[in-house]
Amino acid sequence: MLLYSPEQVLALAPDAAAAAASRAMASPAKWASVGSDDAAAWGEAIGSGSSPYQTAVDLKDLAYKCSCPSRKLPCKHALGLLFRYAKGELEGIARPPWVAEWLEQRAARATKQSEKATAGPPDIEAAQKRVEKRWSNILAGLDQCESFLVDAASQGLLAVQSTRSWDQMAARMVDAQAPGVATLLRRVGARIGVGEGWATTVSGQIGSLALLNEAARRVDELDEGLRSDVATALGIPTRKEDVSGEAVSDTWDVIGQIVQVEDRLSTCRTWLKGRSTGRWGMHLTFSVAGQPFDSRPIAGSALECDARYAPSSWPLRVYLEPGEMVPFRPNAGRRFSSCLDSAADAWAHNPWLEQVPVHISKAVLGRDEKSWYAIDEGGEALPLGGREPWGLLSMTGNVPCEMFGEWNGRDMRLLAAWGNWGYFGL
Repeated sequence: MLLYSPEQVLALAPDAAAAAASRAMASPAKWASVGSDDAAAWGEAIGSGSSPYQTAVDLKDLAYKCSCPSRKLPCKHALGLLFRYAKGELEGIARPPWVAEWLEQRAARATKQSEKATAGPPDIEAAQKRVEKRWSNILAGLDQCESFLVDAASQGLLAVQSTRSWDQMAARMVDAQAPGVATLLRRVGARIGVGEGWATTVSGQIGSLALLNEAARRVDELDEGLRSDVATALGIPTRKEDVSGEAVSDTWDVIGQIVQVEDRLSTCRTWLKGRSTGRWGMHLTFSVAGQPFDSRPIAGSALECDARYAPSSWPLRVYLEPGEMVPFRPNAGRRFSSCLDSAADAWAHNPWLEQVPVHISKAVLGRDEKSWYAIDEGGEALPLGGREPWGLLSMTGNVPCEMFGEWNGRDMRLLAAWGNWGYFGL
């Protein structure tokens, strides 16, 4: 049985250029050989070099291997191969040795990680000392960060406009083991003096930093969920093995997905919505220096599985247990006013959320001389950020459809839309 449709494969493309190139790579003339079995698809893609590129896809975990030099994840060869698989063009044959070796290596790494996670009781005393040492480093760094922000506010932001100054302070926060604060500082430095309304945006970002500094100093006074939110905002990761809450069983529709690259780290953020519970879930997976993502749900599909929520005052991040893929049939969305009420509630609980999910029903696109908008059936509109939605407009003919995106308080980044014509990932 085929696991993916062409529309779902297209949703995996990291950008519009990769999507177009992958369609061209789906031509049989582009491949010297192809094949598949229940676990993987593989092929040799004809490129500009003397030897074909060896391309393979783990169909269960959506992991990729390709010998091409592209840094995009997945590359056009992996997507082209998946297009051919989705159209039923790959013959079931025995795996070649290079594919078998790759799958065996993946299985060995998974076994090693599992053994490490279950190996003996941890040294609690040593772990506690490491935590205390890190918090000591973070608080010392935050003292310097606060002094820097006070100076910036007293001198005026344009007087401290040099991106280098903000980057230097960010580097100090990396040394202090607070990479989340470093990321926020870099964003502020890059935004000062840039674009319309930059002062409002930067003021809000600095306010968020100041609030985080204060919360970190008083973290022992906070409840468990908010303590976890502060740790996450500082850049202290939540490990899957530390998530011990009750599992939420549901059919999770994979509503939308986005891959973002910052420095050498790629982050894939996937939004899911439970059909029975109506709960949102955000699944994260990471890639460093162009390496493939370990696994990620595929947008436009659905999973019957258990999800465990990471501790938070407004739980969103989930860790998914193995499950079964089923057809994508999400419930209808809501009007903007209801979505924005939920967003306000989310930020009231966790002010360091960077974006919240927005799912609108019966929405159309609109445009004025400045911006694009998504407009619900009541005529309420939200401004759109990111790429212009010409592809969606041509796909739907602007007939009302379900739209999904991320709202950051200023504009909505449109990530997906669907209707009786299918699913379209932006």
